[in-house]
Amino acid sequence: MGQLLRFLPALLAFAVVGSAGNHVIAAAYSHDVDSRQQSEQKPFSEYEPASANESPLTAEFGDFVREQLDKWKVPGIAVAVIDGDEVYAEGYGYATLPDVPATPETLWYGASTTKAYLAAVLSALIHSGNHSSLAGGWSTPISALIRDDFVLQDEWATNHVTLDDAVSHRTGMPRHDGSLLRVADGGTRPATPRDVVRNLRNLPLAAEPRQASYYCNLMYATLSHVVETVTGKWLGRVLREVIWGPLGMDSTFFDLQSAMDAREHLASGYAWDYERGEYKEIAYMTLTEVSGAGSVISNALDYAKWIKSLIQQSGPLSGEVHKDIRTPRAFWGGSPSKGFDLQLYGLGWIRTLHKGHVVYTHAGGMHAYGTEVYWFPEAKYGVVVFGNTATCHVVEEIVGWKLIDDKLGVPEEDRFDYAKKWKEDQDKLTWLYENAVDVLYPERPDPVLPSTLNTSELVGTYYDPGYGNITLREEPHPDKPGEKILVADRPETTWKYAMHFYHVSGDHWIVYLPAPIYSGTKFKDFQAAEFKVGADGKAWGVEVLMESRTDPMPEGKVLYKRVV
Repeated sequence: MGQLLRFLPALLAFAVVGSAGNHVIAAAYSHDVDSRQQSEQKPFSEYEPASANESPLTAEFGDFVREQLDKWKVPGIAVAVIDGDEVYAEGYGYATLPDVPATPETLWYGASTTKAYLAAVLSALIHSGNHSSLAGGWSTPISALIRDDFVLQDEWATNHVTLDDAVSHRTGMPRHDGSLLRVADGGTRPATPRDVVRNLRNLPLAAEPRQASYYCNLMYATLSHVVETVTGKWLGRVLREVIWGPLGMDSTFFDLQSAMDAREHLASGYAWDYERGEYKEIAYMTLTEVSGAGSVISNALDYAKWIKSLIQQSGPLSGEVHKDIRTPRAFWGGSPSKGFDLQLYGLGWIRTLHKGHVVYTHAGGMHAYGTEVYWFPEAKYGVVVFGNTATCHVVEEIVGWKLIDDKLGVPEEDRFDYAKKWKEDQDKLTWLYENAVDVLYPERPDPVLPSTLNTSELVGTYYDPGYGNITLREEPHPDKPGEKILVADRPETTWKYAMHFYHVSGDHWIVYLPAPIYSGTKFKDFQAAEFKVGADGKAWGVEVLMESRTDPMPEGKVLYKRVV
């Protein structure tokens, strides 16, 4: 889910939600490449790597980590380092305040790092030869597997979007994370991946398939439904049978209740309240409908087993599957702001270069958790970091890249300054929020035009088939006595949020979107909106232009039509 959304720079990495893909990048990259040959090339780094078999998690390193936790207001993290055959793990700070320490055994949300497991399982199903419906491999059209459920607004796209397109984020479907609902059938039952898939027909595409890369959690929910349809089993069970069981990942779970019932402690999620100067606890999040896009809950020790198997290309996955995992499938361009060269995307992994070394990486971001994973096939080195705020990526990147650069022997003067990058990103988001009206409406009239209708006449329930119902009510304007704003709560959504409508000019409004995932920052996302008034002088709808500041990509216009 990271990257469900990801900026700041990894604030919302889902990526479920998190999170690896915060880029909108045109062009596809052919994956008919011998990835094994690529991964075995010698790194051309000018630096001398540090020796193995010495734990980098020293007392001095622990002091450094705790300093970062305090500076960036993160209660705790857990770290695992894979160095050849050795694994080192440690917890720092607190899993649950005020006194439950973070340990290597502590459980955390893995968020969008789930995607790599799902993609690997799908590859294993394809290469097993046991499923005739997958005989076409990655080129199999999704509609051939779940024809009644998978319908897009473009007929050609419906018939031609493949498994490869979905796993590579190049279907043309943007995020639309705001459309995800925790419940279905009017709130009578929990939503499932199938419900997510069946709602795709109500959501606009942002581009034709294979013309642009748009990170899309909904398409990984679609792949989850594909796996469950092909196997006849719950995806969590398939993951256990194919990967987690054979690797001994007994502390890895695919549903919240199992994690809460486990012998290991599940870390609590938090956000820092700047006004009160204290942590605010955020409730656990159920993720049934998100499924393979971001539902894994695990710990540092289990993730080390997973990363070690990828580095060593060992069982239980076959050589063909490991080749699939390492093979680039889409070109994502460069990311100088993160110190990366060009980026390629494969099966839930970004492949790039760091100081001449190939690295595979992916982040995961949740409502109150974050995860960063890195592995270097040639150096046989990997780092995993979990944390318990939505903004913990800053500490995870600072800590993770210190371990990596120490291992690779990178001098201090040649290291990327992640703290500086995060501060710049925070400043950028803060500026956008403080100047939101100017950003959306730079040419509004002065003085502004009055609204055609007053707020009491706009109160009511509005409906969009893709995003569901919003019920607008009046609330006092927080800064202008005597004025009103309109508010719609969305507690039924996966990413719980509210919509706060402030008048700008005429029938144009700005919508602020406070949500738990923004907790701990001074930022709220915002969108442009316009109320539609009919010839009878009554509002018949409100149109919202969907585009997040945290992960800019065009999501189209959502027209909520008035029903009450």
